[in-house]
Amino acid sequence: PEPHLQRKNPRKNKYQLKQKDNLTQEEIDALEELQNFNSIIIKPADKGSTIVIMDKADYAWEANRQLKDREYYEPLKTPIYPETRTMVRRLLKELEEQKYINHKQLLFLTGTDPPRPRYFYLLPKIHKEPAEWAKPFQIPKGRPIVSDCCSESYGSAYLLDHYLNPLSQKHRAT
Repeated sequence: PEPHLQRKNPRKNKYQLKQKDNLTQEEIDALEELQNFNSIIIKPADKGSTIVIMDKADYAWEANRQLKDREYYEPLKTPIYPETRTMVRRLLKELEEQKYINHKQLLFLTGTDPPRPRYFYLLPKIHKEPAEWAKPFQIPKGRPIVSDCCSESYGSAYLLDHYLNPLSQKHRAT
């Protein structure tokens, strides 16, 4: 086998990728110590491989600034995922009945029960000029992320991404 692969169990023909740390032990220890501070947030930067350590109040300020923008966000009185779960399941069941997908595919696409609510978080855009930050030279803008993992549409979105992503790579950027 190649040097970066190692046998997981010598009696089985399965391989496990050996991961190499990109941090020294001192850096790992320092990060673990920082994680115990409740007044800070540790996030990866929006671009590059930098880790950003932010004051929790500043991070919350930027999150609230974005969430208050009614052009992009609207407050909900109740979660909508129970309703969308019903719609997604109805559509998937129809696809199974029409033989577009089999039962095993239906189970994968249906996802977890109950679905997990989506989480909102930010990746700080520290690559931008500090004068252009949300609070210039103090608080960087954040790239908003809404995690779809384990939601009612995760399996369907995963499948669509699998087929559409190669097509999007062929499309010329404008």
